[in-house]
Amino acid sequence: MHFIVSLVGFSLVVAITGITINAGYDNYNAPYNTYLVAEPAHKREDKKDKQDFSKIPGIPGHDYPIYHTVPETSFSCKHVPALPGMYANVETGCQAYHVCYDGREGEQGSKFLCTNGTLFSQKEFTCDWWYNVDCKEALGLYSLNLDPKKNPYFQKPKDGVKHELADADVEQYIKILI
Repeated sequence: MHFIVSLVGFSLVVAITGITINAGYDNYNAPYNTYLVAEPAHKREDKKDKQDFSKIPGIPGHDYPIYHTVPETSFSCKHVPALPGMYANVETGCQAYHVCYDGREGEQGSKFLCTNGTLFSQKEFTCDWWYNVDCKEALGLYSLNLDPKKNPYFQKPKDGVKHELADADVEQYIKILI
């Protein structure tokens, strides 16, 4: 008890008086070099009123959707065949997709948007050019999430690792241990 009172008293003295301890480093000057730094070569561009879609083949808004955020839709992770999984949102023309996992992100899971000119390919589990994706097929391909070889959220075995040992291998392993 006496120790605690002493410790509290010392702490108050240090806090009130601002005692500092000199460790002998007053005259220490760290060596430093001066460097000539050039001004950045970039120039700031003014914000553009319109996006330039001229490099994307097709007509924006006609051949492919051009959302800038994922819109609200009726998609729900409650109606998908497998968790975890990735699912194209057909209500957005497949420009948006959802990652359904364990419910942490709400009923719609984590929502993502493919860049303009690309759509989510349910067949390949990636965003691809709009002319390579048939969004009408997406709902029928949701079941690909059940395939551990296709679904990117299933842990894949590492190359060169044996998962099952044959009896001869087990006997050899035991001999080495003995």
